[in-house]
Amino acid sequence: MKTGVADAIADSLELLAERAGDPAAAIYARLFAAFPETEERFARDVTGSIRAEMLTMVFDCLMDPGGPYQANLVRAERVNHDGFGTPAEVFDRFFWIVMETCRDLLGPDWTPAFEAAWTTRIKDMEAATR
Repeated sequence: MKTGVADAIADSLELLAERAGDPAAAIYARLFAAFPETEERFARDVTGSIRAEMLTMVFDCLMDPGGPYQANLVRAERVNHDGFGTPAEVFDRFFWIVMETCRDLLGPDWTPAFEAAWTTRIKDMEAATR
């Protein structure tokens, strides 16, 4: 295993894919449980492509949260989601929901290094996009 923050996140995602497959259903189930009003916004996403694209963006942003593309993307999407009626707090909470779900899916395979890397990157991303 590598030692960098991005490497730890990549390692956690690789392990997640091996052990649990696609985490999308579990992530969105957690989002909808925490914020039931968000579920109706996905009613037209019958194929799951919007959910998949959102997760791809989250993972990309976590790999380089301070990168100019990622920081601007998060800022722009926060504004876009506000236009859909999603408050900034709910938008920001999604990143933590993704981490919590990945942690739960990996169970005992989730390491302190994974926890530290994800927490660091989410906080870095929040700081870079405010």
